[in-house]
Amino acid sequence: MAAERGPQRRSRVRYERKREEVVAAAARVFAERGFEATTVDDLMEATGLQRGGLYHYMTNKSELLAEIHRRLLEPLLAEVERIEIEPHDPPTTIRLIAHALAHNLRDYNNEMVVFLHEWRTIRDEPAWEDIRRGRRDLEHVIERALRRGVMAGDFEIQDTRLAVLGLLGMFNHAHQWFKADGRVTADELADCFADIYLRGVETR
Repeated sequence: MAAERGPQRRSRVRYERKREEVVAAAARVFAERGFEATTVDDLMEATGLQRGGLYHYMTNKSELLAEIHRRLLEPLLAEVERIEIEPHDPPTTIRLIAHALAHNLRDYNNEMVVFLHEWRTIRDEPAWEDIRRGRRDLEHVIERALRRGVMAGDFEIQDTRLAVLGLLGMFNHAHQWFKADGRVTADELADCFADIYLRGVETR
């Protein structure tokens, strides 16, 4: 049994690594061409796999679309949850969350484009519930930070829900023009947006 576990584990790791490559390639094609316009032949060309090999890593295009959404959300949620439990004051927490959002935009730009343009395509699929739950969890982390800031006297916010959507909207919109090798880095973008945002909510 022990001799079998090693090869099985290595096989699983290889499979998961290759599947991540397939999902990343699909994100690139979906972002460029749109989900509906992308064919299986397009995915074969992007991944370098034959049809049978491609279906080894996916059931259908919708499954790939769901995985792209998870690929975008899961690392971001893990990062903001880590930030939340650290002993930062609310303004610092919001600034760090802004950096997490900017890094996510930089590292998963194709996935961001697909998420914003194609989420309606799978909102009736069973997989959407987990994605929606992850999105709500992300929003709740930000809202808790804002509420702590209000309670501590750092922030003046009449509607924290709108304030959450405002922060996320700044970064969601930026995918239309932000480039990792552009005139501003992800960290410069985060600090600029955080400055603008915090000046709007901090107690005067």
